[in-house]
Amino acid sequence: MNMFKLVYISIFLLGAIATQAQSNLGPTQGIWRGEIIHIGGPLPMNFEVKAGSAADRFQIQLRNGEERFSLGESYFRGDSLVIPFDLYESELIGKLTKVNQLIGYLVKKRNGIPAYRMPFQATAGSAERFTKLLPAKVNVQGKWMADFWSDETNHSPGVGVFTQKGNQVTGTFLKTSGDYRYLQGNISGDSLFLSNFDGSYLMQVRARIQGKTLTGTFYSGLTGKRNLKAEWDPKAALPDLKKLTYLKPGFDRINFRLPNTRGEEISLTDEQFKNKVVVIELMGSWCPNCIDESRFLAPYYRKNKEKGVEVIGLAFEASSDLSVAKPKIESFIKRVGIDYPILFAGDTQEETIVKVLPMLHKINGYPTTFIIDKKGIVREIHTGFSGPSTGAYYADWTQEFDKTIQTLLKEKE
Repeated sequence: MNMFKLVYISIFLLGAIATQAQSNLGPTQGIWRGEIIHIGGPLPMNFEVKAGSAADRFQIQLRNGEERFSLGESYFRGDSLVIPFDLYESELIGKLTKVNQLIGYLVKKRNGIPAYRMPFQATAGSAERFTKLLPAKVNVQGKWMADFWSDETNHSPGVGVFTQKGNQVTGTFLKTSGDYRYLQGNISGDSLFLSNFDGSYLMQVRARIQGKTLTGTFYSGLTGKRNLKAEWDPKAALPDLKKLTYLKPGFDRINFRLPNTRGEEISLTDEQFKNKVVVIELMGSWCPNCIDESRFLAPYYRKNKEKGVEVIGLAFEASSDLSVAKPKIESFIKRVGIDYPILFAGDTQEETIVKVLPMLHKINGYPTTFIIDKKGIVREIHTGFSGPSTGAYYADWTQEFDKTIQTLLKEKE
């Protein structure tokens, strides 16, 4: 009998002995440490429990480095505690064997139907990430030029950016499609361990450092596994992200006519966008990097719309059915606090993107951002988004973005 079957049986037996009285007490408030059984081994995660809007409701925030992430209020379903992540169609669901112990599953759904589940357990009182650590013998502080590959025909570059205090490490990897958000972990001896869980995406790094070389494995999602090798390099950099996505020869502008969640069709040729500087965000409600960019664009739009700035989101979703995508898009709008229109562009299949934007050579990642001048000409296309977890990269991007917008606003119509 394999490990996963044993874990499933253990969870079933432990859950069966949990009493309704214990569940009704609710989880202990404060910091918790959990583990999800993952392809790379137990994936540690931390969260904080706070009181909710009612006695049987709880606010639970995931903690990854500096990030505090909450997507829904937790509640009891029968004798099980449910921690929902509305945007991602996933939930942690488990039974309280004690008020300070939770055991159950991470359940991932597709179109409302459970697609798979992964064993999960957590205990109150610990803010540790990885445990059973040896004294740190290496330091990973700084920038690393990285290479990820699953086979010799599938290499992709990345830049690792890490901060280390004692044996605690935070940071991320920047990729051409966006960053890996807030990774958190530890050094143990000469080894680096990092993890991230944001309610849907699971990431884990297990690597060894020898001198200025880092070698190991990057695990992601349910079964993703890639080799990882990186060299310490203070000049590490990605290719120019403004040159990866471009329009086909003969085109200098884009256009579309797509519905919002109410079925109202909107186009760039509509009166409200004429003689405006327009930002187009190719995104999806399922995309964590899109959440990061939208959290930047939402307040930026409110601050600059009276100056002549407009923003439009084109949502490419898991389903081509608007009735299925509608609640996900509307939840995204509500959670992020978006005032600009988000339009339903269809599913994420390549042929869909070609149909919606036939003038585009190809899309290289989500989000992809277009900046369009007052005459309707595409002046810049940026692939990916370096979010808050990237530190100086995020600051540089937001400053450069604002500089470009303010320059275009000053141009004559």
